[in-house]
Amino acid sequence: MDVAIQLLLSGLTVGALYGAIGMGYVIVHRLTGMVNFAMGDIAAAGGFGAVVLAGVVPPFVAILGGAAVAALVSVAMYHAAIRALQKHGLMVQTIVTLGVSIIIRSALLLLFGTDPSQFDPITGGDALNILGGHIIPESLWVIGLAVVGWLVLTLFFDRTLPGKALSAFSVNAYAAQVVGISLPVMATIAFAFSGGIAGLVMAAQTPTSSVTADIGVTLGLQGFMAAILGGFENLRLTLVGGFLIGIVSQVVARFVSSQQQWTILFALLIVLLVVRPQGLTRKVVSDRV
Repeated sequence: MDVAIQLLLSGLTVGALYGAIGMGYVIVHRLTGMVNFAMGDIAAAGGFGAVVLAGVVPPFVAILGGAAVAALVSVAMYHAAIRALQKHGLMVQTIVTLGVSIIIRSALLLLFGTDPSQFDPITGGDALNILGGHIIPESLWVIGLAVVGWLVLTLFFDRTLPGKALSAFSVNAYAAQVVGISLPVMATIAFAFSGGIAGLVMAAQTPTSSVTADIGVTLGLQGFMAAILGGFENLRLTLVGGFLIGIVSQVVARFVSSQQQWTILFALLIVLLVVRPQGLTRKVVSDRV
């Protein structure tokens, strides 16, 4: 029983980051129909932003600053690389995000090198005992910020006028533009939120697991898996998908092979998509990419 609880707690901690990055994918996809393959590197930029800021401000403020850095990088990517290519189709825009991810990764390598970076946790102290499993207080911050981020995004899309405008644009872009909703403004908001949620949780996890300049590829793939489980449409199911991926990865690493855990997990994902291509959603989402 203790082993099961420990795997659950560990899985929720790492899964929170996968779900947050997955939500970043979903936000951009819902508006534009494209897949932003730079999400993992944008999250890494947020982690490094928090590391730098932690030298002059308290850890929690540094984490919020890391989220702001990731949001700014994401918005800059849209205006510098994506906006000019809107007439060239989704495939071109999606391919460009791969190039942007390489640029961000190279910049991080030049600035910070290859060594892992960390900063002090928000909450120190010994690990907490929960039903026989142990979890450090900082991990609770990671999970909590991922859930709070999802709640904020949900309230934004459901209860605010800009959020409803963005949702309307994702349903019918032409009709939204006819009534005066601006694509550049909506895209700026979407890219800011997508980078912000990924950078927030990445920054929160940096004190415990560190961040490296080349971690973006791995994070991007893991977040992509979470987005697939959410059907690239549903933020709640994307976060749940991230938690599931985190738990399954811990179970596979513990009982099968830690070296092959992601190979096995991708194989399981392929099987799931063959059986249930819409992921965890009840409906088959439209094919836009």
